[in-house]
Amino acid sequence: MLVTVAVTLQLKQLNNYERELLSKSSRLILCDIAASNLERPLPDVEADWEEIFQATGRNGLLGLTYRYLKYGYSRDIPPSEFRQSVQKAYRLSALKTAQMYRKINPVLNELTKSGIEYLVVKGPILGHLVYSEPTLRSFNDLDIVVRERDWSAMHQQLLKIGFIADHSLPAPPPKLAPGDIIYELKYWHRESRLLVEVHYDDLLNAGLASRDIEAFWQRAITTEIDGVSVKALSLEDQLIHLAMHAHYHGYTRLNWFSDIALLIQRYQNSLDWDQFCQTVHAEEAEVGVYYTFYYLSLMMGVTVPTEVFDQVCPDPFRRWWHDYYFPTSKIISLEPMYRADFSFYFTPLFKRLIPDLLVMGRRREKFHYLARLTFPSRSWLAHYYKLQDPKQITLHRILHLFKLTYHYLSEVAKKTTGMPLDTKRKSK
Repeated sequence: MLVTVAVTLQLKQLNNYERELLSKSSRLILCDIAASNLERPLPDVEADWEEIFQATGRNGLLGLTYRYLKYGYSRDIPPSEFRQSVQKAYRLSALKTAQMYRKINPVLNELTKSGIEYLVVKGPILGHLVYSEPTLRSFNDLDIVVRERDWSAMHQQLLKIGFIADHSLPAPPPKLAPGDIIYELKYWHRESRLLVEVHYDDLLNAGLASRDIEAFWQRAITTEIDGVSVKALSLEDQLIHLAMHAHYHGYTRLNWFSDIALLIQRYQNSLDWDQFCQTVHAEEAEVGVYYTFYYLSLMMGVTVPTEVFDQVCPDPFRRWWHDYYFPTSKIISLEPMYRADFSFYFTPLFKRLIPDLLVMGRRREKFHYLARLTFPSRSWLAHYYKLQDPKQITLHRILHLFKLTYHYLSEVAKKTTGMPLDTKRKSK
């Protein structure tokens, strides 16, 4: 039977992105709440309700917990202290989310009036598209996507309406290869301190621009956020984007699964699964999509059609390496774990480059990028090393390959012996 102990609960870690150990009973209850099915009964297990309460904050589940306690099948099971604490914490969270909407509304309005095309992704768009009430889905910043060709126009527009850029990049930097793209740039509003993260043509956390970026824009839908008409990814593209985002971040928060579960449950009869699978294959996004669906099924019992699951299944080689880096038992137990970063970039070697090449797709493009990295252009060298003197650029062209080789050898030495090559410099 469930233990209903008298506890005074205070949320210590709201929206923390780190995993912490959970008891099995707490994990089962948390996953049932995250599944967002009000008709699902909570498991009949002994529970540490303070542990569960803290986990709702760390996993962004306050809104869905509040919703379940108000309408769910087993809403009377948790102790009154837990229900009261969730209600109090959710009111504060909902107030903060409402304030966020008040901050982003004038920004969205100004961006829409500017005529620059943009997509809204993540928190606010999900709050309106898949949640029954927008405040159930908390968020801390505004994420927008623009085409790389509109980089300069968006940069100038954000400065015009009171934002400060984290990095002075008014135009795209030099490229090593056609798919080379910076994933995001951050802008802070001088007065409201609102953070806007501007993403460019990498929609799927691949580390490269999406192959058919225009197709994503052509399929985009129009919706409203507090009276402002904005564009969002189509439902099918939204699902791919969410799956790849959760995979990239190592599934450290359960609300990312909830976003996907709610989207599938709410729009299951209108999703174009053929289009979905075509896009997954075109972008070689099979690994992130397949494993997100796999873990979602194991942890929350939310499934997609079997034929879809089979179509997005990656080859055995990539599955073996994925299981090596992301053991299923550790993912579904929510326990803390070291995780590789499956998003392409040439450093660091063991945490990002090698895992990505072994597991993820688009290898031919990535090897082409790495080949260009060994003999980059003068403009790329000047940007990367922050050089202005032509003589320095020439010198770095000569030394670049040696620096790159030394960097990789240093990582290999540290990995194999625990001691970096340049011990003396490291100790300073």
